[in-house]
Amino acid sequence: MVEIKLVEKKDLPDVVSIHKDAFRNFFLTELGDNFLKLYYKSVLKHKSGVLLGYFIDNKIVGFCAATTLSRAFHRNLVLDNFVEFFYAGIAIFFSKPKALVRLLKNFTKNDPSINDTGNYAELLSIGVSSKIQGSGIGKALLSNLEDIMSSRDCHFLSLTTDFDDNEKAIGFYKRMGYDIMYDFVAYPERHMYRLIKNIQLV
Repeated sequence: MVEIKLVEKKDLPDVVSIHKDAFRNFFLTELGDNFLKLYYKSVLKHKSGVLLGYFIDNKIVGFCAATTLSRAFHRNLVLDNFVEFFYAGIAIFFSKPKALVRLLKNFTKNDPSINDTGNYAELLSIGVSSKIQGSGIGKALLSNLEDIMSSRDCHFLSLTTDFDDNEKAIGFYKRMGYDIMYDFVAYPERHMYRLIKNIQLV
């Protein structure tokens, strides 16, 4: 049985496992299980957060995390869970001090020289178990997320993805109707695209 539904707190360990599997050698993955669980738990309970899962026989095999409003989302996420993020930050500082600097600089991925108000919904993360990637799960998750965001009166859904050596992902998003909004350089020298789609146009 296949279900696409909102993730519950009990599913968070599996979300972390899928994230680690789908995003090996990525920066957030290197911050460890505890940070990932805190991040996705915070998205789950935030008033503008959406954590959607793809379940096969009640087992989650893919997920996407998003917010109905990109502007200041991560700042508010930290403020709403300040004590937990404070202690997580201390742990990162003593184990990987440079990683903490990168984390703080990348909480908002945009170019300050570009007039971007952040008045759109944003896909924060989408991951599928490596064993079944390429089977249409990512497309199904994104389509369902668009429907959810549209029903919550969001007009645009945006996301960021790498600029270089990323033709497969960029091609996927373009086929899903996303257009390049602009490109920018995130810390440290990571060239990225911001893509966007009008999800009210059916």
